[in-house]
Amino acid sequence: MIKLISDTIFLIAVLILLKTWYNVYEVAMVRYEKFAVRLLITVILCTITSLSLILPLYSLFYLKILLPAVPVEYIKLQSAVIILASTLICRYITVNAKNAIVDYFLKKG
Repeated sequence: MIKLISDTIFLIAVLILLKTWYNVYEVAMVRYEKFAVRLLITVILCTITSLSLILPLYSLFYLKILLPAVPVEYIKLQSAVIILASTLICRYITVNAKNAIVDYFLKKG
């Protein structure tokens, strides 16, 4: 039962991450006609998305090491919850960065 819950949480995290990428890159690809602007926005957002996923994931797994040991059955569940939390942090940071970048480029013209 715990394995099923862990797999479901991991699947939800992957779906949230895919939805985040779709929302970010849809705006970047539809709004601008110039290829260089689209490429610049895509590179910036790829970097922000990667860093905002990797850094919380690393820090949360490091925090898990500092916590007391848990039974073996719950390690996968704990890892799935950490991945879900990291994905939600990534979504928050990426969407805010996307809004800031789009506002900047709209002001620049």
